[in-house]
Amino acid sequence: MTKLFFIVSFIFTLPLQIASVKYNYSYYGDVVHSAPGMTYAAYFNAQTLGTKLTAPEDFVIYENFLYMVDAVENKLVIIKDDFTKDGEHASFPLTQTYIDKLSLEGVTEFPDLTLKGPSGIDVKPSGIYIADTGNYRIVKLNHQFEVIDTFSEMDDPTFDTLLFEPRKITVDSTERMYVVAKNVYEGIMEINSDGSFNRFTGVNPVSLTPVEIFRRSLMTEAQLAQLRLYLPTEYTSVEINDRSFIYATSKPSSDNSNAENTIQLINPKGIDTLKRRGYHPPMGDVHFMVGANNYVVTGPSLLVDIASTKDGIFTVLDQKRSRLFTYDSEGNLLYINGDVGSQSDKFAKGVAIGYLGDDLIVLDGEARTFIVYRLTDFGRAVNQAIAYHTQGEFDRAAAVWQEVVLLNTNYEIAYNGIGKYLLREGRFKEAMEYFELGHDHYYYSKAFKSYRNAVIKDNFGYIMIVVVLIGGTGIGLNIRKTYRKGGSILYED
Repeated sequence: MTKLFFIVSFIFTLPLQIASVKYNYSYYGDVVHSAPGMTYAAYFNAQTLGTKLTAPEDFVIYENFLYMVDAVENKLVIIKDDFTKDGEHASFPLTQTYIDKLSLEGVTEFPDLTLKGPSGIDVKPSGIYIADTGNYRIVKLNHQFEVIDTFSEMDDPTFDTLLFEPRKITVDSTERMYVVAKNVYEGIMEINSDGSFNRFTGVNPVSLTPVEIFRRSLMTEAQLAQLRLYLPTEYTSVEINDRSFIYATSKPSSDNSNAENTIQLINPKGIDTLKRRGYHPPMGDVHFMVGANNYVVTGPSLLVDIASTKDGIFTVLDQKRSRLFTYDSEGNLLYINGDVGSQSDKFAKGVAIGYLGDDLIVLDGEARTFIVYRLTDFGRAVNQAIAYHTQGEFDRAAAVWQEVVLLNTNYEIAYNGIGKYLLREGRFKEAMEYFELGHDHYYYSKAFKSYRNAVIKDNFGYIMIVVVLIGGTGIGLNIRKTYRKGGSILYED
């Protein structure tokens, strides 16, 4: 009977075990098994919320409220988190009871707000900002949901022949707006708090290969006019952090030449400062097939949204393969999650993501469903190690990295984390061993130089004795040669 129970349990849990198998990329670019950093926790949709959703486009989380816009229903929906369990404020949604409570008390709609095809939203203490795409404007509401301003006229030659169609928006602490607009390739629009256009920032440059540059140099003006127009790629999402740096994602070019530059961290000067010190540049999937194929999804990841959380950790959403790629501030790929499908733990067309505490919420625009992913023990340990390192508690970080290695021996980043602690402790030789395991050439070189200098310092007396002996021996031999030549000083080459 016990054996039968075990077999039945194994059959029912096998799909969950298979679904939890995730991957990562090694230093050599190989796909290796990796413990999942996040796991499915819950979902909620129009039915559980008791509202109608047709084309949810974007959402943002502000003070435990989820603000969402629907591009067909033309409405703003606010999901209120007010559930209390055992006297403690809970992270939503945790249970079916909580979702039921949301459907009764937690949803507010504003159908009287005249929107047309809204596709982006951001919420700040200064107000609620909606990219009202179909009305060619940005709508600003106060927190009592009253319209206090609209911005539509952009004083720039770009819009002499082009309509202003805002798609995504983020706002900084000074109420300056950063907007991704349709068919605008000059960069991200920077708009002042009064709605006046300021400049384009974070221009995504076009890069031509040396062959293309040489070929163009030989062409006449008529031939150049017949070539296809090279346009910078179009941004797909923006999010500003507490330092007024802008996380942004963009589409890869048609020839995939900029696939390694589809994630940026733009500083106030408009310069991309994203660190790319990992084994591979932050870009989603590292390996992909190129060319038309009816059976396999081809081309690089199509990154449509980005969300950041504590300690410089951020996640990007790949709409093409329904993947979630999470990185640290150094550009290391921490873990990969997500899968395409219609089951409750999968999503078919992810359109937006956002962090609520440590939970990651994904909006599936096709299924009109929110999927909640929660950290696994492995993911929690990785994030905790990074947090300790960021806070300067390197010994505690190293201890957690040791736990991570036990959970996943393939996790090369953990070895580098331990190596950094040993390097700071002056245990250079041990640090070199861990950096070698983690394939970190940069820190291995630093550890090697420090180890070499330490060896020289500890043995300086012996080294000087050897130098003096060698020098003295050389002088003695030279004197001996001189006397053999008849006492005259001769110099030989």
